[in-house]
Amino acid sequence: MGILLIAPQAQTQAQAPYGQAPYRPAAPQLRKLHPNDGRGTVDSVGQGMLRLRLKEGELWHVVPARTATIEVVGTASREFLQPGQFIICGVKIDEFGKVIEPAARITFPGGGVPSIVAGGLGLVDPGVKRISGRRPAGSYMLAGNIQLVQDTVVTMQIGNEKFEITVPADAELLVHTRNFSLAAPGDIVAVRGEYYQRGQLSATLLKITLAQPVMLPTKNKTFPTPAKLTP
Repeated sequence: MGILLIAPQAQTQAQAPYGQAPYRPAAPQLRKLHPNDGRGTVDSVGQGMLRLRLKEGELWHVVPARTATIEVVGTASREFLQPGQFIICGVKIDEFGKVIEPAARITFPGGGVPSIVAGGLGLVDPGVKRISGRRPAGSYMLAGNIQLVQDTVVTMQIGNEKFEITVPADAELLVHTRNFSLAAPGDIVAVRGEYYQRGQLSATLLKITLAQPVMLPTKNKTFPTPAKLTP
């Protein structure tokens, strides 16, 4: 009866010579995106991320870091004046707490803390009589949610106080928010951040200038998932 000899399996990896450490590939290095390379346009927007077309048309998937500085600026369409929207506007009120001038500018910050901040405390009329229990007449910055919209009049409820503000057709409707989901393809962008692999950026600074006035999203509008943001 013969003896069956089994040959040892071939080594699949080359072994380092005796006395030398085995070869290990270098760990990827964290790099910073050069500011000159961080300018371009928005290509698409996903859930918690964006795809940007930066220098020489290179596509980058960008996820803002938790502590990132994010600034989205632009204008809003008139339809943004809806109940529930948080707005900031400067007004003048009389001694009875009534707004006496149309608002020249409305800002949509995307949320905030309701407040009434004195802007000057100067009386509208130096000889006006102040009513007990009312705040002094003068200029104020109001921040809060829209309660009601009727034609050109917007009603804000801040605490126990209610303000009816006329917003004329030529009033500026500005967007200044951290909500980058308002961005759309073609918007101008400047970004800074760090990456291990080109095309995958953790952003520390993200500034977006909206190319068109922001419209309210439709009820059926959904943003693509990150999985769909592949070239």
